[in-house]
Amino acid sequence: MTSEFGQFCPIALASEVLAQKWMFLIIRELNAGSTRFNEIRRGVPRISATLLKQRLDQLEQVGVIIRRRNEKGSSEEYLLTEAGRELKAVLGSVGEWGQRWARAIEKDDLDPGWLVWAMHRRIDVTAMPLGRTVLEFEFFDAPKDQRLFWFLCANDSVDVCIKSPGFDTDLKVITSVQVFAEVWRGLRPLRQEIKSGGIRLEGSLALQRAFPGWLLLSVFAKTRRQV
Repeated sequence: MTSEFGQFCPIALASEVLAQKWMFLIIRELNAGSTRFNEIRRGVPRISATLLKQRLDQLEQVGVIIRRRNEKGSSEEYLLTEAGRELKAVLGSVGEWGQRWARAIEKDDLDPGWLVWAMHRRIDVTAMPLGRTVLEFEFFDAPKDQRLFWFLCANDSVDVCIKSPGFDTDLKVITSVQVFAEVWRGLRPLRQEIKSGGIRLEGSLALQRAFPGWLLLSVFAKTRRQV
């Protein structure tokens, strides 16, 4: 890798890797548990496959990840090294700063596909009824092909579906991407949005009452905004 800053300062040297476009988001996905190429890309949907491959190659070259075949030998996995795992604390500090001081959410930031991908890692399946629970989300202000999503929650796991999973919906959530993104970030109170109608729930009364307890929200939701 060629030098970009011409300084031996550790911040400059680290920035040669980390300050490249998309790099922090790729490392975020790896630290969140994504190991396969398509999983990483679902968390960074606007990056091209070619550029993502280049960025992963760079991270491998500098020792942030290693690449290996999975146990079945059918696909490659990208696994964090000690150097890569150490970046989790860096990401936490950057995210907290962003929650406090970065600009407000704008329309172009509102990607419903990314929102549900982030959400599926922060749903408390243990708080749900035993067995299978199907959550359906309808974002009425999203493009038609990004309006409906399903969470199939069972056996301590959550799968994201862009088509109906073939089971009856237990609870449907109807809202706008803006409202739910701000709830997810901790910028709007969830229960207040349900009470005011910003979020509408369809399903049994018991599940409607339980719903707020299923969502753990963003890891930065408890960090208070300062701007």
